[in-house]
Amino acid sequence: SLRDLDGNDVALSDFAGQPVIINFWATWCAPCRLEMPELQKAYEAYQEQDLVILAVNAQEEEQHVGDFFAELGLTFRPLLDSDGQVGRAYGALGLPSTYFVDGSGEVTAVHRGILTEEQIEAYVVQILP
Repeated sequence: SLRDLDGNDVALSDFAGQPVIINFWATWCAPCRLEMPELQKAYEAYQEQDLVILAVNAQEEEQHVGDFFAELGLTFRPLLDSDGQVGRAYGALGLPSTYFVDGSGEVTAVHRGILTEEQIEAYVVQILP
């Protein structure tokens, strides 16, 4: 589990039965900055279908993460991977890296590098109930 900006512990198992996008990113990552608004669009389009987006930040200060989310108007959930352990466990060595998980907990796709709106849409359709 990882901590969110409110100090809550969050685990993937908290979202059993829901489609989840796990996005590994950093504020200094230019491609991450470009794809975040596209992830926000997907979140807004599918949150009524219980889509969850967990934005796992790669070892940055909580303040930087909060400022980044505020600047871009992001409303999905940032998580702090302070020691990089979760990123390493997932093999998310390059940023951004994105994992698409269906309601049964199966990873249906892994995308390394920047995602376009069309790519996100194609992956999300596969994980929706």
